Amino acid sequence: MKKGKLVFLVLTLAMSLVLAACGNTPQETFTKSVDNASKPADQSTTTIGFKVDELPATLKADQTGAMLDGLSLKMTVANDQKAQKTATTIAVKTAGLVNLDVNLDLLVDAKAEKVYFPLADLYDDKGNLTALLDQVTGGMFSQIKKENPDLATKYVEVTSLAEDLSGTEAKKEAADSKEVEKASKDLSKKVTKTVNDYFNSLPEDRFTENDNGDITVKLTQDDITKLATNLSKLLDDKDVKADLKTIFEANGVSADEFDKQFDSMKKSIDDAIQKMKKDSKAKITVDVTITPDKDNNIKNMTMKVKITETDKDKPETLGFTMTLKTTDSAKLPKFPSSSDVISTEQLQKIISESTASYYKSLYGNDSTSDDSTTIE
Repeated sequence: MKKGKLVFLVLTLAMSLVLAACGNTPQETFTKSVDNASKPADQSTTTIGFKVDELPATLKADQTGAMLDGLSLKMTVANDQKAQKTATTIAVKTAGLVNLDVNLDLLVDAKAEKVYFPLADLYDDKGNLTALLDQVTGGMFSQIKKENPDLATKYVEVTSLAEDLSGTEAKKEAADSKEVEKASKDLSKKVTKTVNDYFNSLPEDRFTENDNGDITVKLTQDDITKLATNLSKLLDDKDVKADLKTIFEANGVSADEFDKQFDSMKKSIDDAIQKMKKDSKAKITVDVTITPDKDNNIKNMTMKVKITETDKDKPETLGFTMTLKTTDSAKLPKFPSSSDVISTEQLQKIISESTASYYKSLYGNDSTSDDSTTIE
């Protein structure tokens, strides 16, 4: 199924809907809920999910494509704006060629400008992370864990780790955090308005509501093309580009590199839109369902996407589902104190010593003595 650009476009559109979402008629309730989603509460927990429902036979036969079989991603973000702290959990599962079952956490203290990774995630044997890392390291990973059980209670400050691995001093702040926050909110508002303007232009009978209060709109290929075109036009807005630049530079992207990435992204989206307009052999549908709460905020949102290639004897379909769930509360874990944080130098020394010990147990001598001080 050679529909890469179409998949890219639909994913871009889907993420735009998630960003807009991050006595009324069903249509009015639907658009009001999307609009309210751009006004986050002081505390919130958002869970975004992605699951592959159907994989074409041609992708299953491809070694790389087969890795997508049974793919399930879930990211949960608990945010406390007043405390300026965020806890993110990412869960990845696959059931295809490579079997993955991994959970990773990140703790962000925006006020202190620190990002922590709990090493406890590497000691959690509920998934198969240890087995996978042992395959890559020839069993060395388990040896490191065995010799250093106390690391399970420690945290690594990720910014420091990035500095050490790159060999350069990271920028303390590429942009003021308040500027980044303002840019993100301004961008979200513009995306939300563009999405809602399109939904409001649709006939009311396109929106249906069931007895549970779930409201669904079924988007056709023509809808997707028009909405994607409208969203693409946002990239011509100099203020939108400036907001994106602020966000990108805050994540360490240089001004020159941003311009290259921005131009490449815009071209990819425009190319995909043109391909979709011309492609009569692909059928694309996106069913969007939201469940509003009593205040017309989005409680749940589900997007079921199907891309079917019809120019074959046996039509092939790629299907996936994206979900969004939000609550106006946040339960954050305890953030580490200074005594809980291990320096990257200490971590490197422990890894080097464990590596030397591992090879010594295999070969009877320290074959890594020259490299056992620090991993460059």
